[in-house]
Amino acid sequence: MKYKSQNVVCQNCKVSFIIDPEDFNFYEKIKVPPPTFCPECRYIRRLLDRNEYNLYKRKCDATGKDIISIYRSDAPFPVYNQEYWKSDKFDGMEYGRNFDFDRSFFEQYEKLRRVVPHLAIVNSNSVNSEYTNQSQDNKDCYMLVTSESCEKCMYGSWCQRGCYFLSDCYMAEKSEFCYECINIKKCSKCMWAYDCSDCVNVYFSRDCRGCTDCFGCVGLRSKQYYYFNENLGKEEYEKKVGKIIWNRSFIKETKEKFFKFRASFPVKYYHGSQIQNSFGDYIENCERTRHAFNCKDNKDTAYMQDAWQQIEDCRDCTEIITAQLAYEIQGVEIPHRTIVARSCFNTITDSYYCDMCFTTQDCFGCFGLKQKQYCIFNKQYPKEEYFILKEKIIEHMRQTKEWGEYFPARVSPFAYNESMAQDYFPLTKEQAIKARYTWYDRPPRDYKITEGIYKCATQDSSEKEKYPLCTTAFRTTDMELSLYKILKLPIPEKCFPCRRQDRFKLRNPRKLWHRSCMCEKGNHLHGGEKCEVEFETSYAPDRPEIVYCEKCYQQEVY
Repeated sequence: MKYKSQNVVCQNCKVSFIIDPEDFNFYEKIKVPPPTFCPECRYIRRLLDRNEYNLYKRKCDATGKDIISIYRSDAPFPVYNQEYWKSDKFDGMEYGRNFDFDRSFFEQYEKLRRVVPHLAIVNSNSVNSEYTNQSQDNKDCYMLVTSESCEKCMYGSWCQRGCYFLSDCYMAEKSEFCYECINIKKCSKCMWAYDCSDCVNVYFSRDCRGCTDCFGCVGLRSKQYYYFNENLGKEEYEKKVGKIIWNRSFIKETKEKFFKFRASFPVKYYHGSQIQNSFGDYIENCERTRHAFNCKDNKDTAYMQDAWQQIEDCRDCTEIITAQLAYEIQGVEIPHRTIVARSCFNTITDSYYCDMCFTTQDCFGCFGLKQKQYCIFNKQYPKEEYFILKEKIIEHMRQTKEWGEYFPARVSPFAYNESMAQDYFPLTKEQAIKARYTWYDRPPRDYKITEGIYKCATQDSSEKEKYPLCTTAFRTTDMELSLYKILKLPIPEKCFPCRRQDRFKLRNPRKLWHRSCMCEKGNHLHGGEKCEVEFETSYAPDRPEIVYCEKCYQQEVY
């Protein structure tokens, strides 16, 4: 059947959105109706189920021991520590129940979820890294999330593949001794570096590759001893940079100078490389991929975020690894032919509406199962009976208009300001309540400013209300003090949540606008005329950047 693009009004925000023919074909393939929420509302709905870095001290409901968890102590369900939950002492099958066709699916599923014990935190095969979440194979790390194979890394996210001694970095690979960097690869001793790779001793710079000893530079390739894109030579550069006193006032003034300087240089309309018929931001090695953010190795996908490694024929997936024919899922590892799932690991195949399940296949509406098959609402059935009952439940959900929809926001275990929705789509308390989201008012903190404890500068700022996650004061650890000493940095003036919020502001929003290349130079590929190339970009039209298409941009930096 040939489909045409269709304009639809979102039932949540009431804004119209377009469903493309490719998407209709996908929905037909997996036998779900077209979505009723727009892409942004669908994304927010998934983000509401992700609390990555708001960690709490509480008791394990199985052992009574003190643990670190993503769930507060007042959560309406039991919470078990990792060792107990993953052991044979806990079996989610004990909570199995029959499906009631006189009630809605989501109502019944929420009642099941509230009695099955939850996994306190997701932190596997790590050493001395209890304050890490959605992470694995880390050593001596602190307040690190969505990261793996790191050592001595702090206050960051998406740090991967052997990072060592980083702090306050977002998206880093194989890098060491770096601070306040975004999207770096194979970098060493870099600070305030953005979109840089293979760099050493590079400071306050953007889009530099193979550079050494550079300060305040933009778009350089294989350069050394450059200061704000001027070649000073070794002696003058070392004299100028060597006398720097890295105090707070110098850092603030230099950041302002650098941001003003870099605004005069064009930017490529997206971050990434090796894309074919694809658009989004921070995308790499993608084919026919639309509306994608921080994605690698995607093929025939759309509305994807943080999806890496062999992702094919999927829609609306957030934070996944290796997937095929997956739809409306978040935080899932190796999902194949899976519809609506969250926080599932070690392969989940041919399953629907599952949560916190490990290595399951052919399961429907299950929570907290390990290595199970042919289960519905945590109850196991003979193979033939399972498939008959599954189809009856799907038909029931079609009648109630639940089939194909993600878990409702009202049953999220986290408040809006605890979830990742607050990072990517920040709201005030009033805005969140008006939009019918929940909000968590943190209890007042009565810190005494003593040695090792510092008041967050946000508390004395006129913009205090813009930092709803501020901890008011913060403590420094011996590990981070060691890094500051190595890099000759002062102790930061803001707490970690405020620093994180400032860092997120430096990244483009996960939204796209249709724009044209702004290049008007006659010496580029389009002769003496203005470039006519159009594209989808995360640079909004009212932003000050000079946005180029890829070919025009390459003429500037290569």
